[in-house]
Amino acid sequence: MEIKGKNIIVTGGLGCLGSGIVAALEEKGANIIIFDCVESETNNTYMVDVTNMEDVRKKLEEIDKVDVLINCAGEIYSEPMVNILKKEIHGKESWDRVINSNLNSCFVMSTCVAEKMVSMRTKGVIINFSSISAAGNMGQAAYSAAKAGIEALTKVMAKELGMFKIRACAIAPGFIETSSTKAALSDSLINHWKKQTPLRALGRMEDIASTVRYIIETDYLSGAVIHIDGGLTI
Repeated sequence: MEIKGKNIIVTGGLGCLGSGIVAALEEKGANIIIFDCVESETNNTYMVDVTNMEDVRKKLEEIDKVDVLINCAGEIYSEPMVNILKKEIHGKESWDRVINSNLNSCFVMSTCVAEKMVSMRTKGVIINFSSISAAGNMGQAAYSAAKAGIEALTKVMAKELGMFKIRACAIAPGFIETSSTKAALSDSLINHWKKQTPLRALGRMEDIASTVRYIIETDYLSGAVIHIDGGLTI
């Protein structure tokens, strides 16, 4: 699929990851529509609860056609399952929030957009964002479970929607050099993960953007989970 002129929805498009993808696709001539939970003055941004099917379907009625959906929305929250550190933990509350913002939003958006694609006979693409955390990170029960769920959901989408010429893939980034990464991790921790990575470096936003472009443009690619992690998960 050629990117130029295509209508592409990016959820979480105002965040670090989403905004980088938006900029890269706009350079290729895509018509970008952002679904986010915050207001923006830009004309192409809709304030949408991407976990609410009724809200999503209502907003999709305002859009003529969707060629590509990129699910970037989601939040990360770290805490142990059991209070072993003698610190306050939120338990089920944080679990529900993380699962809802990551996995549920992916299901809701993908279902609603797929319905629109099928009804309009659009040969579309759905790109979901997983993480290396899908393998199971200590202290990230909800986030790891959500990302593992997204990978499984992506494969289900590829199988169910393939007959309609709709493709689905997932990207699982490792440590990417963004402002949010630098804010969340100390310099010593960043250096630690660099040493653990075979390529001895953090990834760049361009690594993610080029993978998104590759998935969109490669018509026989579906059901894949592509790790962009410098070999960290080998």
